[in-house]
Amino acid sequence: MKIANPLYDHAFKYLMSNDKLARKVLSVILEKEVLELELSQQEVVVEDEDRRFTLYRLDFKALILDENGRKETVLIELQKSKLPTNVLRFRSYLGLAYTQKIRAKDPETQVEHDSALPIISIYILGYNVEDIPHVAVKVNHKIMDMSSQQELDLQSDFIDMLTHTTCILQVRRLPKERRSRIEQFLTLFNQAWVMEQKYILDLQEVPEGFEDIAEYLQRPLQEEEIRAKLRAEEEVEAIFAQQEADKAYYKRTAEEAKAREERALEQAHDARIKLARLLLRTGMPIKDAVLETGLSEEELKKLE
Repeated sequence: MKIANPLYDHAFKYLMSNDKLARKVLSVILEKEVLELELSQQEVVVEDEDRRFTLYRLDFKALILDENGRKETVLIELQKSKLPTNVLRFRSYLGLAYTQKIRAKDPETQVEHDSALPIISIYILGYNVEDIPHVAVKVNHKIMDMSSQQELDLQSDFIDMLTHTTCILQVRRLPKERRSRIEQFLTLFNQAWVMEQKYILDLQEVPEGFEDIAEYLQRPLQEEEIRAKLRAEEEVEAIFAQQEADKAYYKRTAEEAKAREERALEQAHDARIKLARLLLRTGMPIKDAVLETGLSEEELKKLE
C-alpha cells in the first residue's frame, strides 16, 4: 500500500486536519483517550542562519480522559522536524505555550474562564537523538517528599501548571518487531519503506488497528494539489541536504588542509631543532645559530 509519507509536513498536516484521526493519533501517543480537540495553530516558519525552513508545529486544546476517569482540559504542543534542529527552537515554542491563556470550560461546572492550562509536549523526530536510544519515551513528573524521599500520590493544580509531560518519538529507531501500540502506530512512519520519491511510503504491512489512517494517507497521492506540495517539499529538502553535504565537505577539506599545514610546520620545527643541535655541537655561538635556524635564543639555550 502506497501512502503519503507522514514525516512530510503536508502529509502530516492532511492527517491531523481530520478530527477523528487526529484524536486517535494523540490518544495513542498520550495513552489517554482524547475526547475533544481544538486546533489553534498549524505551522511556523523560523529563521535559520543560512536558510528559511518550516519547523512544523501544532497547538491543540484537548479534553482528555485520564486513567481514573477524570476529564481534564490540556494544551498539547506538538512539534515535528525531519532534520536535526537546535533544541532551543523547541524550547522557545514551549516558552510561548507557557505564556498563553486559553478560554476553557470547566469539565465539571461547564463555566468558561481564562486559564493557563497544563501542557503536554510531543516531539516527532525524523532523526536520532544520540543519547536517547529508544523509539519512544515519555517524561512524566513524579511528586516526591524531599524529607522522606517517598513518592506522593496527590493532585495539585500548582504543580500541573508549572511542570509538563513530554513524549519524544524517533521514527528512525523503529524496531523490526513492533509489539507495543505506539510501535505499531509508528510503522506508518517507517522510513525503511521510502520510495524513490521520498514523500511516498510503500507500506509492506499495515499495522492492525491503524488501517483507517493508512487508507486516509493514500488520498493525498490522488490529489494533484497536495501531491504538488509534497513534491515541492521534497525538492526543498534535497536542496537543504545538498547544502549540508557541501558544508560538511568544505569543512572537512579545510580541517584536513589545516592539519597538513600544522604537520608541515611541526616537521619544519623539528628539522630546525636537529640543525641547531648539530651547529651547537660544532661550537657555533648561539647568536649565529639564531640566524641559521630561525629559533630564539631561549630555545637554543635549552638545547645546550
